[in-house]
Amino acid sequence: MKIYCCIFVSVLFIGCSGISSNFISLSLPNFRYQVPHQAEVVHSEGVKIIVEPVVIEQNNNYSDYFESSVLKVRLEKELQLLKQNLEEQIATIVQLKGYERVDLNADYKITTSISVYAEETKVQQFDSFIKGDSIRSDFGFSLNGKIDFIDLHNPQNSTNFLNSAKLDSPVSLNYSIKNDDGIFLFKTTLSSVPTQLNKDLEKPAFEIDKVFLIFYKNMLNSLYLNLVNATEQRENLKKEEKGYNEFNQENSFNFD
Repeated sequence: MKIYCCIFVSVLFIGCSGISSNFISLSLPNFRYQVPHQAEVVHSEGVKIIVEPVVIEQNNNYSDYFESSVLKVRLEKELQLLKQNLEEQIATIVQLKGYERVDLNADYKITTSISVYAEETKVQQFDSFIKGDSIRSDFGFSLNGKIDFIDLHNPQNSTNFLNSAKLDSPVSLNYSIKNDDGIFLFKTTLSSVPTQLNKDLEKPAFEIDKVFLIFYKNMLNSLYLNLVNATEQRENLKKEEKGYNEFNQENSFNFD
């Protein structure tokens, strides 16, 4: 009996030690400001613009196991942060370019859409007496974004800014899944905290983080470098108004 107890305690100790060393803390990506955080609101040009919220569309093809994994929780949190920071920085950029943000009666509008694609392949399940059940698979991930700058006086006249980022190749995943409790009291505990990952997920999570950061930076730099200043747009609007008035004053359709 004593021998049995000693063996059980030893195995339990080993199992618990494995659990404590199985997790690492990995911070979420830091979406740093690509332009000044606060921009002075400029109304002198009188060019008004509507900035719509970022729209995210997900196209996912992964297993039910991944749906319950901490990496999935982390991805959702990263998408929230990406959306939030893009909206803040886009609003700042249009103000730096001299536009006045409004909700109605605008001259221009900016819309932003992001398509997310995540795919899990080669899914295999493995059993471990100490760690419990786990999944090994390959994971691909990409982000595709479009910012539309639309002339509301002439809606078919729009400028598109396209950007994308993706993993160079699928990353290998190894993550724990839920299984029955009972004698395996020392099984690996599943985390639902996006910054607490299984050690085996550290490298793939880091590679996915890089995709988010590259995409974020490229989207904002593209808009900042290519969005025409409100001063120039004001001149374009004046030319359009002048041309329209001149056309109305002509008797172009009088055949008498």
